[in-house]
Amino acid sequence: MVRGPSATATAGDLPAVGAAERGGLSEAVVDLEAIAHNTRVLAAHARGAVMAVVKADGFGHGAVPVARAALAHGAGWLGVTSSAEALVLREAGITAPVLAWMHVPDEDFTPALRERVDLSVSSVTHLRAIAACADTVGAGAVVHLKVDTGLHRNGACAADLPRLLEAAAELQQRGLVHVRGLWSHLIHPDDPAHPATASQIRAFNTATERARAAGLEPELLHLANSAAALAAPETHYDMVRAGLALYGIEPVRDREFGLRPAMTLRGRIIMSRRVEPGEGVGYGHDHTTTEPTALALVPLGYADGLPRSASGRAEIQVGGVRTQVVGRIAMDQCVVDTGAEQVSIGDEAVVFGAGADDEPTAVDWASWAGRTPPEILTGVGTRVPRRYLPARPAPADAVPARLRVVVLFGGPGGEHDVSCASAAGIFTHLDRDRYTVRPVRITADGEWVPGAEDLPAGTYLPRDLTGLTPARQVNAWESVQQVMPVLAGADVVLPALHGPFGEDGTVQALLESIGVPYVGNGVAASAIGMDKDTTKRILAGGGLPVADWALLRARGGGLPASDRERLGLPVFVKPARAGSSIGVARVEGWNDLEAALADAHAWDSKVLVEEAVRGSEVDVAVLEHPDGRLEAGPPLEIEVRGGQPFFDYQAKYQDKATRFTIPARLGPVLTAELQRLAVEVFETLGCSGLIRVDFFLRDGIEPVINEVNTFPGFTTASQYPQIWAAAGLSYPRLLDALIQTALNRANGHQALRAPSAVPR
Repeated sequence: MVRGPSATATAGDLPAVGAAERGGLSEAVVDLEAIAHNTRVLAAHARGAVMAVVKADGFGHGAVPVARAALAHGAGWLGVTSSAEALVLREAGITAPVLAWMHVPDEDFTPALRERVDLSVSSVTHLRAIAACADTVGAGAVVHLKVDTGLHRNGACAADLPRLLEAAAELQQRGLVHVRGLWSHLIHPDDPAHPATASQIRAFNTATERARAAGLEPELLHLANSAAALAAPETHYDMVRAGLALYGIEPVRDREFGLRPAMTLRGRIIMSRRVEPGEGVGYGHDHTTTEPTALALVPLGYADGLPRSASGRAEIQVGGVRTQVVGRIAMDQCVVDTGAEQVSIGDEAVVFGAGADDEPTAVDWASWAGRTPPEILTGVGTRVPRRYLPARPAPADAVPARLRVVVLFGGPGGEHDVSCASAAGIFTHLDRDRYTVRPVRITADGEWVPGAEDLPAGTYLPRDLTGLTPARQVNAWESVQQVMPVLAGADVVLPALHGPFGEDGTVQALLESIGVPYVGNGVAASAIGMDKDTTKRILAGGGLPVADWALLRARGGGLPASDRERLGLPVFVKPARAGSSIGVARVEGWNDLEAALADAHAWDSKVLVEEAVRGSEVDVAVLEHPDGRLEAGPPLEIEVRGGQPFFDYQAKYQDKATRFTIPARLGPVLTAELQRLAVEVFETLGCSGLIRVDFFLRDGIEPVINEVNTFPGFTTASQYPQIWAAAGLSYPRLLDALIQTALNRANGHQALRAPSAVPR
């Protein structure tokens, strides 16, 4: 992946010292505090969200550091031109929403889709190309439809818009796309009061009405650029896109809003000499001295962003004094006339800056060159190193405090150790820049033990968490009373609990009773998902394929001959409500059934005897995104090694020879069918947040639903995180999505679920 100047830039709390004190020919100093200030100004004027436009490597400032500063001080979105620019942000770990708006139809959109990049669409051709890639990866594309409201540059014109809307509605129905936004560009970027703007608003409103009539409900309408964001509130809709203003260039003609230019370009004098009258300077001797003077050489030229067209007119500040550029600006250098004062080699030469000390500005250079300020900023070449002055921490009212996350783990069930292992993975990967994280362990005896209020970042093992939450020998009732303020004070609770008491709706009911948002499934879905018999009955009633089974309620009761004949051998014996692996046995002969039933009844009074489906085992993860959209990940194929008869508890958690293949070695039709069935299971059971659906493929081709996990394992080796990592969603970002989904659900933001991101 090719990076711009920001790839080699250094950032940190560095003093603003002169070039002569640092060494090096030149540098561009980027003041991130100016970026932060400008973002706050824009956010104060905007009626909706602010998109920080960081295309062209952040207008030459460095996309990644600019994006981070803007997001920390009021921006909620990022805008770029291409998918490649968006992927640079994702590679840097930036998880904020990103819109990329210029593509060719034959582009491979797969990387952008896997990294959750929103894509702009201007034509049916582009839309279908994006949908085809979405179909390939099994992840619905999130798109913003671009409407041409008069600029006649990009976007669907009035004649083409109906076809685009029809295609978008059809593909959204199939789950291949989700239309999140509708947008357009203004004709007069520096004059939002121009009469044409009112005409564009009318055209945009008409396009919005047509989109809704076609069955689309875009959540984000955006039309305003920097100038309109500051001076035309009627254009704001749901979001404004700020580019030029973000970097400190006043965007509205003849008006100022207190913006601060962020970049200073400067070099060091590398030659200084006196000359007599009549001496020619530079190529072609375009300039001739008229009196005794001194000349100085600045090691910056048109390859570094100094337009050649500014030759003979531009000024550079040397020693605090503006000096005239004389002769032609060359590729690597230019000459200034310092007059009677001969400056010293190594002195600082400021090409442009904020103007606070009378140095030239980018606006000045644009005027001298007959260009625009963005051309000056983006023209600063890649060989000029960038150095960053950090922004001050955002004001408390500008940046929300870190969310308080309480992670529950342990529990008195048979999967206590597995829960501790899942919690260790979660504590290791939760982003401490976003969350304070507090552990609460439920011991095997049922005692609730809170840990430190803000567990620091680091790599955690299960034994670490046990050591941080030592049992206090308090009975369960007293410990729950003591821990209730901890739970009630959380912004969100993450119950990393498996099996009875944690995954069966018990803890979920407690959290609902005190009104605390929590990650994952609700009371009903958790209770249903824990009971294998109830799950099978509901799924079978909905027409979904499940393995045949018989239910035995009484301990000591045998399996009737009719059921033996119907199920055949081998069979699986499973406790109905003991978790995914506890007490499960494979029975090869009927003489072994009684012992297997006794073991299973030790865990539960309800026991299933289930037919053994001959075929491979495949898991599919389903994730509910914060906007309500459901996505099924790539199927995972399980290969059990080491002599294990099936994927039992030991194979899942102890046998290192078990191998996962992601994506499973399946054809596209079978892959899509498994993903469709997994999402249908999610919806049939009324799930929320996440599930993992385990399938058998009878004879390698026929899907049969085996089990449903409403909170699957979350160790780094577990199927669920591995599936999403293979889909391009890292463990920390997976946790971010689950937490935000829980908060949105608690705040009532998901009354209408977005289309599922699998083919229908």
